[in-house]
Amino acid sequence: MNKREVISRIRAERARWNALVAQVGDDRMLQPGAGGGWSGKDIVAHVIWYEREMVGMLKSRVLAGSNLWARPLHERNAAVHEEIKDLSLQEVRAWDDRTFPALIEQLELLPEEGYVDATYFERMPGEWVPWKVIAGNTFKHYPDHLPAIRALAESD
Repeated sequence: MNKREVISRIRAERARWNALVAQVGDDRMLQPGAGGGWSGKDIVAHVIWYEREMVGMLKSRVLAGSNLWARPLHERNAAVHEEIKDLSLQEVRAWDDRTFPALIEQLELLPEEGYVDATYFERMPGEWVPWKVIAGNTFKHYPDHLPAIRALAESD
């Protein structure tokens, strides 16, 4: 995928995500149960956490970030949940309002070669493809959580 395709996919999938999240009432967003006991707010904050990590990587041009990346996925997600579970819905929305635009800004700033050349990012293994790392934490990540958000929207 090239730069335009990646950005276009992120925008399209995020628009789908946002439209579904917007259908969930505030009260329902705070109720536990979706996504393995997480509230809707927790799921949204989880998605934003991963986007924020991509913003940091894109800004620094280094494959680095939270120490949680060293953990297996299940453990990392549990630790992320511990970090974000006490945020208010308003804090999560404000975090989202800052993070997604910052993500798009950094993606726009990344030159075309930065999407396909792992050497553009310090510490990125040579066999990795940067756009795939970005995709796994954005447009390929959102659909993982759509069923839980859809269930919340349908229960309102």
